[in-house]
Amino acid sequence: MSIQNLREEFLLEAKAAPKLFKDLAKVEQYIAESYKTRALIELIQNADDAEATKFGIHSFKNGFIVANNGKPFTKNDVEALCRSGSSNKQRGGQTIGYRGIGFKSVVNIANTVNILSGEFKFSFERSKTIKALNNVLDVPLIRIPHIFDQKDTELENEVSEIIGEYNYNTVFIFSNVIEEISRNELDSLDRSSLLFLKNLNEIHINYKNIHRNIFVKKNDDNNVGNVKLIEGEFVDEWKIQHLENNKTDLVAFKIENGIIIPALNDESVIHSFTPTNEFSGAFIKINGDYTTDPSRKSVDMDELSVQSYNNAVKIIVKSIKDILNGDLSKQGFFTPFINVQTSESSRFKKLLFKSLDNALQNNINSIRIKPDWLNFEDYENICKNGITSISKNLISTYPEIFTFLKLINTKILNTYDTIERINSVTLTVMGYAQIYSKIIAQYRYDLDSTTTEKLKNLSLFPTQNGILSANQITSTNELEKEFINYLNNNVDSADATMFFKKFGIETSQSIGIVSVNKNEIKAPTYTNEILNNTSTFKIPPTIKKWRSTEKNAQEYLKALNVALSVKDVTEANLGYDLEMMLHNGKRIYIEVKSVNSFIEPFKISNNEYSSAHNYGEDYYIALVINNDDFKIMFVPNPIKNLSFEKKCERWSWFCDEYINDLQEINQIIL
Repeated sequence: MSIQNLREEFLLEAKAAPKLFKDLAKVEQYIAESYKTRALIELIQNADDAEATKFGIHSFKNGFIVANNGKPFTKNDVEALCRSGSSNKQRGGQTIGYRGIGFKSVVNIANTVNILSGEFKFSFERSKTIKALNNVLDVPLIRIPHIFDQKDTELENEVSEIIGEYNYNTVFIFSNVIEEISRNELDSLDRSSLLFLKNLNEIHINYKNIHRNIFVKKNDDNNVGNVKLIEGEFVDEWKIQHLENNKTDLVAFKIENGIIIPALNDESVIHSFTPTNEFSGAFIKINGDYTTDPSRKSVDMDELSVQSYNNAVKIIVKSIKDILNGDLSKQGFFTPFINVQTSESSRFKKLLFKSLDNALQNNINSIRIKPDWLNFEDYENICKNGITSISKNLISTYPEIFTFLKLINTKILNTYDTIERINSVTLTVMGYAQIYSKIIAQYRYDLDSTTTEKLKNLSLFPTQNGILSANQITSTNELEKEFINYLNNNVDSADATMFFKKFGIETSQSIGIVSVNKNEIKAPTYTNEILNNTSTFKIPPTIKKWRSTEKNAQEYLKALNVALSVKDVTEANLGYDLEMMLHNGKRIYIEVKSVNSFIEPFKISNNEYSSAHNYGEDYYIALVINNDDFKIMFVPNPIKNLSFEKKCERWSWFCDEYINDLQEINQIIL
């Protein structure tokens, strides 16, 4: 069918049903208003549906063109373009759109649109339509196609150089412009909007003073594909995951230096191939065959949408199961999930975490999270008997794993779990002391005779003769000194005395919280064997004032010659912030404290105190002045070298005298 024949057919329809034709004009106007801020993304989607690899917007003297190098129009395409809501695109097929109304988003931009595609040349122009219908004023723009006249041919010649330079096959020429295409939309087009498009890999915008060139580079490898979005010096990298034999339902994680990071809030949306305004539920992108409202801004959770979202959950669940089974290749995986609670409320946030909770119940039922009150070695020892711990390797690779597991209601190792298993495991002296302290704290107001008898049978007290129960000892003199020292530092004296009395153990010494004092302290002398008079740093450390103290300390340490790796494990609540591996194989543990000066008191938590005690010479406190003049100093083995005062109101350890024990970095690394 020729353009002339199609024109005559539509004119006859308009004359036969003038009221319907007028209604079409109103519908067109409604669509244009609904899509007003999405005209650009709709035009990009149409190009992708045409299997274009290249898309462009270019201004010229009398208007601008929108063009692509996709398949030229067929007669069916031309007819579909003319009919509002009529399209040969199918839901779930090879194309993204399925309503066929996206192009109508441009009707408020210009009074004339000329189209060049393959063998077809035609225009949409209100003035010509009004004239053909004997001055009927209320007419749609995109309905009646018109044959090119001399003016149209002149416009074609004016843009022919641009068309040839970029090898475009389909060109829309907008002239007689009513409203400029949104400069804000062109300028703020998010590169990540292109992430899930099937075909496009180049976008060129040369619109007045806006010049942008965006390239999409894909590398598909089985079920994981890496995509780079490149614009000038900016490169965004994403890891896309999908289920086997399903490349429609996708989850994308943002990557930086090979590590997964949280996407920006504006990037973290659900895509129906192009982005909606719906927050995905975490700082990730989710794509699928979603039903949307006419403006494609919000998602309608019909049966197909629910199925797509469930598939996205399956993708995430599979990765979590792999990690719980020991996969260390997804560093940073949990970071997009753990801070999501601080974002604005979203129906998909609630849906995502509820779905993850339900899907992972069988996997997490036996898992116990490490509690603050127990050291890691004994947490693992307790969990060897019928429950599952999270290994230190996993925590080192995924410091946020405990925080995430709490979000999906994973249980924390509690006193009951410990009591049930303590007689069948062997723990450290510190572990027994920590468990006994926890028992005192938990039962101090609720110690009935039944509970007392049960506790008296626990192998809980380390002595020279082994680990004994309360029924097997008579006096606190029999207890290991380290056990007593821990109680002195962590348990109220009255509580400790009361419990020993209930257990029938004579307290022949003062037990309870006291100030830990030191006599004369001499700062340890260190030799600098590793540095050996070479430069301290392999590269200058990148310190940013806006970064957290922990992050700046990490950047400082990573830049050292001796550093093999430095991991931020703050979220794991291990009693230290940074875990540093040296090239000689030594591992050190660093708790970072922000101070305004090196004479300001600082405090450490009970958890940090226990870790410092546990790791001894491998534990350091880094005191950081995190302002314009970044400074960092270190205190090695703080339990040995510093005086702390227990302040019970916050259960924290305060130190206000440490200046003589501060060390430079080249003094502490042996």
